[in-house]
Amino acid sequence: MGSIDGIKGTESPRSKVDTKNHSLVYCLVFKAATSSWFYNFNSWAGYSEYEIMHIDNLFLARKFYPKENRLTLMQSMEHSFSFIVVRHPFERLMSAFEDRLVSKKNAYYTRVAQAIYKRYHPIGRGSISFRDFVQYIIDDVEHNNGTIALDIHWCPINNLCTPCLARYDFIIKLETYKQDVENMIRATNLQGVVKLAQLFQFKTLSWTISFELEVPEKNAGLYYELDECKFILLDRNNLKISFPPALYLIT
Repeated sequence: MGSIDGIKGTESPRSKVDTKNHSLVYCLVFKAATSSWFYNFNSWAGYSEYEIMHIDNLFLARKFYPKENRLTLMQSMEHSFSFIVVRHPFERLMSAFEDRLVSKKNAYYTRVAQAIYKRYHPIGRGSISFRDFVQYIIDDVEHNNGTIALDIHWCPINNLCTPCLARYDFIIKLETYKQDVENMIRATNLQGVVKLAQLFQFKTLSWTISFELEVPEKNAGLYYELDECKFILLDRNNLKISFPPALYLIT
């Protein structure tokens, strides 16, 4: 695909889940209610409650909903109801920082956190700060001349779903999640099929304030540029592009 107002991207099959049994195509934006949707998809696939709660959800989903090539995916989107969940980029970034780098729940991300800390504090001993994390992302983008190498939990949404290019039927905002999902359930006639399982903790204002306090204005501006497409989606009063007729923003 080409670009719109300088926003470039291609459809990424790795980030899509095509639930053929319910004619839904879902694009994964990690740290934006993915746990709740994996719960539904994996329940439909026949996995037990124990499997869903204790085995990697993406691993389970891919066993039942394999990746499709780009052509098949685009055809599926033409004949299915496609949707995406978006979240304020600063909040998503802080959620990734807390869940992946601070919690120490995952050995790999614990090592990543240690490596980031040592990069900016070579002779110190301590824990990674959010400021370190944002600086690491900006430096990584500059080093690789783009965002393609960023981890899926904190890369820009355009790396995963190209929402400014693809024709999604529904865009759900995490800030109005319950209302938006209920609207989508009615629109797709999936009452009693989709469960509003909220398996995530959602924080808003405090995280945004923390971001502004911890991150220098210059770096906040640079990160805004990296994920500008999502800021556009979240603020329909300041749109810089025209969305296709099939795209509806739910507020």
